Amino acid sequence: MLIGEIVQKLNNGATYEEIASSIKRNEDILRNDLKKFGFHYDNNERKLVFTGYESEYENTLRICYPDIKELST
Repeated sequence: MLIGEIVQKLNNGATYEEIASSIKRNEDILRNDLKKFGFHYDNNERKLVFTGYESEYENTLRICYPDIKELST
C-alpha cells in the first residue's frame, strides 16, 4: 500500500488499527513512521497533513510502505 493511500484512508475515516492490521504492522509503528515521513494530525482540519518540504510531498505519497524497513526500530 502506498503512503498516499494510507493517508487518504486515514483522512476518510479509517483507523490506524484497521490499516496496520491490513498491512501486518503494529499501529504504533505505522503512526510513528508516518510522522517520520512528515505527516502529522492537524486537530483543526481533523486530518493528516504533510509538514515536510513541499518538493518531497509527491514522492513521499508514492512510497510503498510495506516495502520499506520499519523506520521506528
